[in-house]
Amino acid sequence: MNDTLSAPPADSYHRFLDYDVVERSDGFVRLAMTGFNHHRNRGDYIHGGVLMSLMDIAGIMAGGRASGETRKAVTVNLNCNFLSTAMGETVHAEGRIIRKGRSMFFSDVRVVDAESGKIYSSGQGAYKYL
Repeated sequence: MNDTLSAPPADSYHRFLDYDVVERSDGFVRLAMTGFNHHRNRGDYIHGGVLMSLMDIAGIMAGGRASGETRKAVTVNLNCNFLSTAMGETVHAEGRIIRKGRSMFFSDVRVVDAESGKIYSSGQGAYKYL
């Protein structure tokens, strides 16, 4: 994981996912992750739990630095629709704020194939600022 934030411990789940922050603007973030063997299930596509994790991280990162602020947050709700099997080598997870209040924010999130743009999963997240 590469970002301007400090690196997580070597044994963290973020390290397991091994994603990079490739784009970030106010209320938006794009992550990139290569689907290694440890991310894939027996069908050789990226496991749905990995896709949901990327969606959650993208959603929370989109709101954690919105409007020039840096705030910690936790997930209140995350819904996900799996639209296609993630057979690609590299995926992008995108999070975009759709509403921001004083104590909560809401993000649209999705995971797409990095080359073709094919949508693998999409959903929405609700997050509470700490």
